Amino acid sequence: KSTALASSFFPPPLPHSSVPDDNDYPDPIPEPQDITTEQLECSINKLSPMKALGPDGIKNIIFKKCSTTLVPHLLRLFRAVFLLNMYFDPWRDFITVVLRKPGKSNYAIPKAYCPIALLNTTGKLLMAVIADQLTYLLETHNLLPDTHFG
Repeated sequence: KSTALASSFFPPPLPHSSVPDDNDYPDPIPEPQDITTEQLECSINKLSPMKALGPDGIKNIIFKKCSTTLVPHLLRLFRAVFLLNMYFDPWRDFITVVLRKPGKSNYAIPKAYCPIALLNTTGKLLMAVIADQLTYLLETHNLLPDTHFG
């Protein structure tokens, strides 16, 4: 069963890119600015306090309750990621939990299960800040198609 789940959840990469060789790209946009205290605090405030733990064992509630103390340190740490062009490897760690989808008649097939990735909390917080920055840039420069949702 584990082999069937693994091949279903982690299919091999496509052999060729789906982007045409002669694709017409828009002009480059400015580089994102440094992460600000406000951006980091906003991302911390958006965290769900009781989410399941990742491999680092840090609960979101810790970031929320201790943000005044943690934000200056996290800000320096997150800015260093871009300044040094180096991502802390343990932030890439995750735990995949496989849950049964309710109401399925046959749990012998992979489609009856749903994989959930439990991410390292500090890395997830940095990704949330970056996602907000990218969303702002994409919307500001009208780089999303009108049909894009979500």
